[in-house]
Amino acid sequence: MLVDELDPSLHPLLVAEVIGLFQDREANPHHAQLVFTTHNATLLGPSVVHGSLHLDQIWITHKNATGESELYPITAARKARKDNNLERRYLHGHYGGIPRLTAGEIARETVQFGQT
Repeated sequence: MLVDELDPSLHPLLVAEVIGLFQDREANPHHAQLVFTTHNATLLGPSVVHGSLHLDQIWITHKNATGESELYPITAARKARKDNNLERRYLHGHYGGIPRLTAGEIARETVQFGQT
């Protein structure tokens, strides 16, 4: 099953249940796969997803300098280990795939745009 933005209208616990269905050998005896996109970094942690995602199941997209999207496994990132706090390290930019913004940049651009 391919899903773009699996969780925009679902509670994180419901998303975890959907993911869990695909990881459960009894519920998924034919090994169907779920491929989805998300911006929900909490799915990187063990607190939401039962059994959590394996490192080889996590891929990151990153926009390069020319605006093209690149896709790579989180295992390609330096020091990506299961015992890391993946959610925190991702949000701090250790694995790439986060917007390049400085604090207050959007507000400054909005004000500047309104003055022109």
